Amino acid sequence: MKTKRGLPDMTWIPDKKLWRKRGTYKSHKYSLTAKTPEEVLAKIEEFKARIDKDLIVDENITVSEYAMRWLPLRVAGLKSRSADVYFYSLQRHILPKIGQLQLKAVKPLNIDELMAEISGMSSSLNSKVLLTLNQLFRSAIDNDIISKNPCSGRKPCGAPTRVKTPLTREQQETLTEAVRETRAELFTLLCLYAGLRREEALGLLWGNVHLEGTPYIDVRHTVIYESGRTVHDESLKSKSAYRSIPIPPQLTEALLRWRGRAQSMFVVPAVRTNRAMSETALKRLWDIVTGYTYRRKVKSDGSTAAYTEKRYPGLVDFPVQPHLLRHTYITELCASGMDIKKIQYLAGHSTVQMTLNVYAHVKQNKPEQLAPDVIKAFSGTLTRTLPLSHDR
Repeated sequence: MKTKRGLPDMTWIPDKKLWRKRGTYKSHKYSLTAKTPEEVLAKIEEFKARIDKDLIVDENITVSEYAMRWLPLRVAGLKSRSADVYFYSLQRHILPKIGQLQLKAVKPLNIDELMAEISGMSSSLNSKVLLTLNQLFRSAIDNDIISKNPCSGRKPCGAPTRVKTPLTREQQETLTEAVRETRAELFTLLCLYAGLRREEALGLLWGNVHLEGTPYIDVRHTVIYESGRTVHDESLKSKSAYRSIPIPPQLTEALLRWRGRAQSMFVVPAVRTNRAMSETALKRLWDIVTGYTYRRKVKSDGSTAAYTEKRYPGLVDFPVQPHLLRHTYITELCASGMDIKKIQYLAGHSTVQMTLNVYAHVKQNKPEQLAPDVIKAFSGTLTRTLPLSHDR
């Protein structure tokens, strides 16, 4: 085909009315078209820039190879807990199943098989795995490796999240009495009587504790764990997590007792450094409350080894985790009849729907609250129009 306008390197395609330029750059062939030579040149420069930035990938790339290049770009700027969702989904569930397949060879059936394997696990895990799959394949579409998303139309399933049973009043009293004057006291009470998340309690500073007048605490900091490092951060989970929480007398009294002894700016500091508590230190702290099992390796002879176990009892004899304390706090607010929007604020939830989904049954569906409506429905006080029966 002849060239025009003295541009021997470009070809004019009359039936499409386009200019075309073919070539090779760093072993990558290209054939680019546009309405004007200038647009073709711009596309060539863009293509070369993509090559230089290593964004062009082999069309035969496997899922595993592509995931390892896509993942650092996807998690850049995310908090460690959000990034962990992608790492965990890929390493534990996606790559072992389809990692060896070519990206373009993955079919909806492969996705269905993968999701079927984890269908017995939690619905939350199923959602996270499918989210990761969808974003991975959408990226492949954007990079012109595949044309269709094999996850399209798939919905997460999985076992429903197990309903947490809040602590009873008796258990609350037993726990608070058991941890009194121990290192676990303030952490326990902050979660139970202020509803703080684990990371919010560990990030709380004495400067954000106000005990004069109406006692309250400002939630403004958090502790996050990144690659084994403990980071004290002002970036909370969401905008709604920034809140000022009035605190009851039980927590106020404990904070007053401990404030006079404080040697750290942290309300719940690490023991030796007085800095933010590490994840390992928190586990050891909570082992005091719930008890733990110590396993020791004992060699019985020169070639084999056996393990001995010893159980160390905790301060309480019922199971309890930090998040259950927060769950108990929110449940108690709901049971008190407090307005749901106020509960949403105190809990630091982004939407009222988050609060309703988990806790509304506590407030709205108790038998004593439903009974008057049920009795009224069958009391004969309502006027009804019933269909007439027909004789047969």
